[in-house]
Amino acid sequence: MKLDVTQAQLRPGDPFPFEAEVTIPPQDVDGEQITFDAVMLAGTVTAMDGKVQLAGTLQTVAHASCAMCLKDVDHPMELAFREMFDKDAIETEDEAFRYEGSEVSLDQMTLTLLMLELPMRFLCRENCTGDEALKPYQTDTNSSCQEDTQRPFEALKRLLEEDEEV
Repeated sequence: MKLDVTQAQLRPGDPFPFEAEVTIPPQDVDGEQITFDAVMLAGTVTAMDGKVQLAGTLQTVAHASCAMCLKDVDHPMELAFREMFDKDAIETEDEAFRYEGSEVSLDQMTLTLLMLELPMRFLCRENCTGDEALKPYQTDTNSSCQEDTQRPFEALKRLLEEDEEV
């Protein structure tokens, strides 16, 4: 989906409202298929000095399988965003998305925002103990390892704190 930013380019610095619907194809995340409902974007577009800024909210529902019992999980997602588009951006190096002419593509930005907000694993309910048939294949759910995978940066923080103490 491309968003026409002509009006914003003609009046630099003025915010213009926009609404868009983006369709994201199913994604394979570590062997698990994740699908998304239509993604609704709403916010403002502002242009200045060859750059375009989109700010607003994104809403959708992600669909996956519970990591414990394999039941279907619907995970509502709503997040605020503020992203920059630049004509000269090198997407692998800059913190901006590239655009050409008077249109910005919303597809890559939307996919990036969604993937960064996905949970480490989907659960149908907070304390799901899993299906009895799957018990032999599951690890101890009370281990600190599982806690670390739910919050991976907490584990890194502890490692840094341990290094500082030494």
